[in-house]
Amino acid sequence: MSNPGKRKVLIFSDCDFGQANVVLSTIYALVCADPNVEIHVASQPGMQGQLSRIIKQVSNDLGSAAAESIKTHDLVGLSHWEAMERPGNPNLDSWACDPTIPNMVSMLSVLPGITLPWSAEEFVEIYRDVERIWGEVQPDVTVAENFFAPALTFCHNLRPKTPWIVLAPNTIKEFALSAQPGLPSFWKYPIFNSAISYPVPLHQIPLNIFYNVVAMIAILTSRRRRRCINHMNEQLGRGLQLITINELGLLAPPPPGIRVMVANSPDIDFPFEVIPDFMVPCGPITRPAALISTEDPELAIWLGRGPTVYMNLGTHRSFDVAKATEVAYAFRSLFDAAKTSHLSNLQLIWKMPRVASEGDTSGFEGPWKEIKDILESEIDQDRVRIVDWITAEPKSLLQSGHVVCSVNHGGSNSFHEAICCGIPQVILPGWADCYDFALRAEFLGIGRWASRTARPLWKRDELAKGLEEVLLGPQAMEMIKRAQELAKRHPEGAGRDRAAEEILKLLDGNNTNGVNGKH
Repeated sequence: MSNPGKRKVLIFSDCDFGQANVVLSTIYALVCADPNVEIHVASQPGMQGQLSRIIKQVSNDLGSAAAESIKTHDLVGLSHWEAMERPGNPNLDSWACDPTIPNMVSMLSVLPGITLPWSAEEFVEIYRDVERIWGEVQPDVTVAENFFAPALTFCHNLRPKTPWIVLAPNTIKEFALSAQPGLPSFWKYPIFNSAISYPVPLHQIPLNIFYNVVAMIAILTSRRRRRCINHMNEQLGRGLQLITINELGLLAPPPPGIRVMVANSPDIDFPFEVIPDFMVPCGPITRPAALISTEDPELAIWLGRGPTVYMNLGTHRSFDVAKATEVAYAFRSLFDAAKTSHLSNLQLIWKMPRVASEGDTSGFEGPWKEIKDILESEIDQDRVRIVDWITAEPKSLLQSGHVVCSVNHGGSNSFHEAICCGIPQVILPGWADCYDFALRAEFLGIGRWASRTARPLWKRDELAKGLEEVLLGPQAMEMIKRAQELAKRHPEGAGRDRAAEEILKLLDGNNTNGVNGKH
């Protein structure tokens, strides 16, 4: 039940982890900043597990009264990821392929199905449920996650206008390019998923221009978009403006009144001449994580035995024997090279979820025996742990003080958590904006893209080279220094606190959507 004496914030979000992570982080910061604010979270039922975890953490850290200020509401329909992963829609397979010219054209041609994966009927059904929950809660401020188009559309078209803001796990680049002078999205900044370098090499500028034109044509001529607009007009009334992530700055600055908080800041992104006034760069918005000694005492003791490499390629990457073998040989090379170095006691914890089709996946028998054979001496010494699941949050491991390298897929959360913890990175990107994060790691001097030639997978020699450069190479100490400098600029909690501050400003009436920044 709502408390009529409390001010209310209503947050609409997809339950998909990559999007929900910044929402959960911001919820925690809001409760910490003002326990008298009631926070309502509307999402698909799949959010309940993640919400329960953050509510438990709020209860442990701030008390049960603070936890009771968080209210949950189930929305009908599919999340963005669930809708996108259906037959007939562009799914991860359309992204996770070698970004050759034919593959890029194919992927960009279905871009509208990525940014608007619901059918027109589903969109209207979700819109109406968003409207229902908003009417029940009657919030003072509304927050919409950037991929949840039904909520974006509802908030933008709400009359009379009420304060609202967008919350995005993305970077400045996704929203600022259209505001840059001289159309640098064509000739300077690589289009997402292309694996083109930054800045775009002279010989690849025509290709980058071509990709941008393909994307623009796909968006502007989308029949999916037109069907959705027509159905909205029929069912919800004429004059409503459809808002997706495309309308938040991808092709042009968003409509007046829309503001976007991003989980990034100018010092950890590519350089831009203009940071648009509609953007609020918060810095990394990361979730609070319990100490590893609390989450997993045995693992905490193991980590304390020596410097450790932590490999986690995210929730969407599974390993078959061939992929795992390439990684194992790369680490074999690293361990051999480290024997006579200051990292002679190097350890590895590798989260390796396996595909079910590769025989027994519970141990190292059958085809999986080769993985153990390659790293047998270190496994026998308990210096290598290969597991399909780690109970503790990734950030709990990273902030332990014992992780010396994060091997990740270039997801926004993984990249920014490593930055906040001052840890150099080896990145193995496989899709979408993950390539951009690999480029950022190299541009910022905090890591290596270790699969540039083998993309979207990896090869042992290239991965080994990247690992050795980051941990043992002549620039290794400089990478550590640079990573630690960035961590000092982005201390734990600063980004989520900034996001909470912006929401509270709206709540206090100091920054209403009617007077949002210039475009």
